[in-house]
Amino acid sequence: MSLRTPICDLLGIEHPIFAAGMGGVTMAPLAGAVSAAGGMGVLGATFCTADELRAQIRAVRRLTDRPFGVDLMFPGDIPPDLGARQVAPLPDFLSDMLPRIAGLSGTPPPPLTLELARAQLQVVLDEKVPLLASGLGTPAWMIEACHRAGTKVLSLVGSARQARKVEAAGVDIIVAQGMEAGGHVGSITTMVLVPAVVDAVKVPVLAAGGIIDGRGIAAGLMLGAQGAWIGTRFIATPEATAHDNHKRRILEVDEDGTVVSRCYTGKTSRVLKNEFTERWKGRDAELLPMPWQRMRVESLVAPAKAAGLLDVANFPTGQGAGAIRDMLPARELFDRLLAETRKALGR
Repeated sequence: MSLRTPICDLLGIEHPIFAAGMGGVTMAPLAGAVSAAGGMGVLGATFCTADELRAQIRAVRRLTDRPFGVDLMFPGDIPPDLGARQVAPLPDFLSDMLPRIAGLSGTPPPPLTLELARAQLQVVLDEKVPLLASGLGTPAWMIEACHRAGTKVLSLVGSARQARKVEAAGVDIIVAQGMEAGGHVGSITTMVLVPAVVDAVKVPVLAAGGIIDGRGIAAGLMLGAQGAWIGTRFIATPEATAHDNHKRRILEVDEDGTVVSRCYTGKTSRVLKNEFTERWKGRDAELLPMPWQRMRVESLVAPAKAAGLLDVANFPTGQGAGAIRDMLPARELFDRLLAETRKALGR
């Protein structure tokens, strides 16, 4: 049974299964493996410098000659003088966590400025990457630049209203990402969101959020999507550039092991539930908007993440982790997803 859908022809891939562009996790080893298997791997390159991004793109091309993508952020609310502004101090109720990171390495990522975004985009265009994905803003200047260079543009949305807006702006593909997903999410579930977006737009739609096996992929196809955008399931692979503690915790948690919180970035994000997220409960008034919240806590969070401190660090993870119980090489996982999807559709 063929799983080929029109989006496969649009992008030149064999199967409509995408490894989501998870920042710092879907790097060259994972993106390259998924593309080589016939799907599409998407580099999670948000906090890469231009030189680092170019190196990652070329590393993918050493692994495969098949199409792949790059995921970047173009948030429209980042002030131009971000790097010069003073960062708020770490809240007092977190200060007792500081001894846990004493002596640890792990520097905060660079500020997410428009200058960085433009430099990253130029690398994508220079390197003729087939697909650019954007999750927190899809400005017209970026879409126009991509289309002039022959690069397709994908945008992630959490509502049908957002989908209509980005379609009008000119994007080629939309990911309807339900609140079950890891990372930045909205408030609508995948089962409700996917058909709403499919009905609202004419461009191809991918389903995302809580999809960790072939049953989920088949469900997305039955709801009208042309494929699946999968994140958390691909973290549990040797190729994912995630800390081993994160991978192990994914195999351990149940469906209640994640929480949606603004405490790490200032925007609602689904992450592993831990002591850090619990301490922010009832403190909404103390949260800062993006990017100030991330910058405020990164002196604590960045070293903790580098060391895999699960009780402190930000580990974006979807609710589907509750059903993930094994770690497989990316190619083996990809083949299993295909087989499971065919079986589910065959029923």
